[in-house]
Amino acid sequence: MARFDLNMLRPLHVLLEERSVTRAASRLHLSQPATSATLSRLRRHYDDELLVRAGRTMQLTPFARDLLPAVVHAMTQLKPVIDRKLTFDPLQSERRFVIASTDYMTAILAGPLLETFAKEAPGTSIDFAPQPSRDGTLGAFASLDLIVGPDGFGIPGNSSELFTDDFVLIASQDNEVLARTHPSLEDLEALPHAVAYLNDPDQDAVQGLLRRAGIGNTISARLFGLATLPLLVAGTQMVAFVPRMLAAKASRTLALSTFELPDDLSIPMAERVYWHPRDEDDPAIEWLRGALERTVPILSRTPSGPAPRKLDRKP
Repeated sequence: MARFDLNMLRPLHVLLEERSVTRAASRLHLSQPATSATLSRLRRHYDDELLVRAGRTMQLTPFARDLLPAVVHAMTQLKPVIDRKLTFDPLQSERRFVIASTDYMTAILAGPLLETFAKEAPGTSIDFAPQPSRDGTLGAFASLDLIVGPDGFGIPGNSSELFTDDFVLIASQDNEVLARTHPSLEDLEALPHAVAYLNDPDQDAVQGLLRRAGIGNTISARLFGLATLPLLVAGTQMVAFVPRMLAAKASRTLALSTFELPDDLSIPMAERVYWHPRDEDDPAIEWLRGALERTVPILSRTPSGPAPRKLDRKP
């Protein structure tokens, strides 16, 4: 321990995660020469290259691959020691919070949450990170304060429900099939569908609904995440199932029509906020969870443009 500068632990963590001096320097807010110098010191300490060039990219050495989980564990254990305070004053704080969320949640939540921050904690800021890979451990919380994500997807940590959304169908306002007086579920068979890859293919509620309704569908486009589906649908004859709040947000700038599903085919989706058990009583994290809860009432569920219409079961 006497021979290791603990100030190098975070750069070590970031370098091994990013596998790039350039990206690590950006994340650490350091210059590239300073980050390269730190990498050189780490190489001397471990007597290992840690990162080696492979074509245009860099890869971890076998030693570095074995070292990374221990570094993540160390960062997880040190974070509450460094960050925890007896009190948290949002009006005086300049803390930067890091929240991981799906693209859909970031699309509907980021703007309203920043409004809450501006009112309650004007000196703080937020970094929105992508959802971490699910490995069954709490390691992701080494660099995250909270994770906001769907219920039932195996996200670890303590959690509480944030809100429940449900799915609606969206289509361009000039969609020829759904412009009929009484559009039905069966009309969907004549339309191309855009669908999103979800984190868990076994929990694809939308495709399950269509199967239960006896509706076949032609998938014309697939993409990862929900947030870009409205952009893909607008101005085309494609349709897509998206969360209601995302449809409401997208309808402010896109010419979209929204269609309600029959009541017995509703697809609810509960969103939860997750945190590391060590942060259960951390005043800053408690305030952050409360800020999210206070932001939820601001989120819009009502689309701009035409009022939602209901899809009939039969034509």
